[in-house]
Amino acid sequence: MSQTQRQEGILIVSGGMMQIPAVLTAKKLGLFVIATDGNPNAAAFKHADLGVPIDTRDIAGTVKFARENQERYNIKAAFAGADVPVEVANIAQALGLPGIPVEVAERSHSKALMKERWLRDGIPTPKAIEVGTLHEAQLALKEIGLPAMVKAIDNAASRGSKKIVHENELAEALENAKAASSTARALIEQYITGTEQSVETIVWNGRHYHCGMADRQFGYHPYHIETAHVDPSELPEETQRRIYEVVDAAADSLGINFGPAKADMMLTDKGPIIIEMPARLSGGFHSQYTTPLSTGRDPIRAVMEISLGRKLDESLITPSKSNVAVCSGIFPPPGRLKAVHGVDAARAIKGVEQILITKKPGEVIEPLIDNGKRICWIITVGKSKLEAQTIFAQVKQTIRFDVEPL
Repeated sequence: MSQTQRQEGILIVSGGMMQIPAVLTAKKLGLFVIATDGNPNAAAFKHADLGVPIDTRDIAGTVKFARENQERYNIKAAFAGADVPVEVANIAQALGLPGIPVEVAERSHSKALMKERWLRDGIPTPKAIEVGTLHEAQLALKEIGLPAMVKAIDNAASRGSKKIVHENELAEALENAKAASSTARALIEQYITGTEQSVETIVWNGRHYHCGMADRQFGYHPYHIETAHVDPSELPEETQRRIYEVVDAAADSLGINFGPAKADMMLTDKGPIIIEMPARLSGGFHSQYTTPLSTGRDPIRAVMEISLGRKLDESLITPSKSNVAVCSGIFPPPGRLKAVHGVDAARAIKGVEQILITKKPGEVIEPLIDNGKRICWIITVGKSKLEAQTIFAQVKQTIRFDVEPL
């Protein structure tokens, strides 16, 4: 029996550790799962039916593979496993699958394009100016003022992002931002203070569905490193409603009329402000772990089902649990990792759901300048935030990283 006769196929772009839940979800749906990643040993490949070593940024190569194998593997959906909405939109367009227009995906991926649209439409967002040269950046900084954020135009996990408080910091921050951007350009953005939230939504059939909100904690300034998030948010219902209003308006402004729209939000003394909105679900183990563990919602499955052309199953994004899940980082110092002790003992602690470590002994732990450099996440669950955080404190006392300075 051929693959076409057996199963519907799904192409998941990216196969790292964070995509394992998406691959497993697709398998539970009975799909033939193809994952692509530039790393031939990508962590999710061992769970997929087929792992294809194509770089996630290689749009032409990924689309070529999808075209040539659509019939063979009965590919019926494409899914953004990481920050790859443009790649997925191109696949959907080439294969005639459900998805958003490529230009909308590009708008959601470029911080400059999304800012331009939001500022035009009156969406509350920090003022920002796209720059390419130091002279342009200096002029932009005069208009934006200090402190300011210098960012890469089109990267995730705060790569290339840094807060500056003096003009003499601009040149170095600009070069780092441009190096992290595929366009070799950067964004000078107004610095805003407030509490931060990660917000998940799905747009389907002309309606915005609210899938969850988590409170985020940051540190290691002037870099913007997420140290933990708490799911669900502790904010009052009315405050959450106001945040969702901005999120929905921001998605409409960008033209996202199908699928996921994930918002990075700040609650300021002037109200909710949106920072960014890629047309994908969250990274950071929010949609992957903490939302299902805390509320029982399953946004990954919901997005996959509509990507297959099915009706949105609202039960998948309706709360069925009342737990609190906390995803917390452990941050060993830079250097060569010699050993990690106490992991098995930590896994045995009640309430520990996941211990995710990305480095192996012998590998180098890099300085913590963006979220991609984090190497250890602990996900704990309790009936309250305090309980989940107390469990994490036990884990932190149990696990020890043996690191040799370089």
